[in-house]
Amino acid sequence: MKNTILSNIQIVLCNTSHPGNIGSAARAMKTMGIYNLVLVSPIAKPDDHSIALSCNAHDVVENCKIVDTLDEAIADSVLAVAMTGRKREFSHMLQTPKQIIPEIFSTIQSNAKISIVFGNEQSGLTIEQLEKCNRLVTIPGNPEYFSLNLAQAVQTMCYEIYSNYNPDVSWLQNEITLANEQDVQIVLNKLDGIMNKVDYYKNKNAERTLRRLQYILHKANLEREDVDLLHGILNKIASNLPS
Repeated sequence: MKNTILSNIQIVLCNTSHPGNIGSAARAMKTMGIYNLVLVSPIAKPDDHSIALSCNAHDVVENCKIVDTLDEAIADSVLAVAMTGRKREFSHMLQTPKQIIPEIFSTIQSNAKISIVFGNEQSGLTIEQLEKCNRLVTIPGNPEYFSLNLAQAVQTMCYEIYSNYNPDVSWLQNEITLANEQDVQIVLNKLDGIMNKVDYYKNKNAERTLRRLQYILHKANLEREDVDLLHGILNKIASNLPS
């Protein structure tokens, strides 16, 4: 586990009733760089099914902390964020994940702890659990049908955090080598030769046509692999034309 400001965040699952949901939530967490998992009085404790569904996040499951009460789980947290999808008494305090992100980051950057608290899969957080938290957050969705499972809710919240922490995806992008001007001119010359052979320029302005083709090639911002492909195609065409 890397020691980053995300280490100041813990995901708290209350009264989880299915071990598979623990594993799926762990996978959602680790995918977004969050490793601290706390289980409050779980109805079903982590088992082999949890490990299986966690995929390569088994370390999050194996290192999770199990406590008896929510008080124990959030004791050292400055922010305790209750996640809810139901209408609550203090709905005027309700925020979306995007709205609370600035406060989350200002808190963890000062090295203070945060708990993000999720309730039981069927019934959510109890009123008593909700009242122990000092922030209330809901994930916006279709009011006619809003039904996220536990792992999906954990994933959504963790994504909002990570996308603000490190939105860089360059590690997934292939390294690109752009074609140089000499490469472009070679392609243009081969096109010119083929068009001459097939008498394309008859009744046309050859110079203007080549200028337009050069403009197209420049606008395409060709990569080296693109040029190699075009070379192969044009060479094959040229070799099959009559001398």
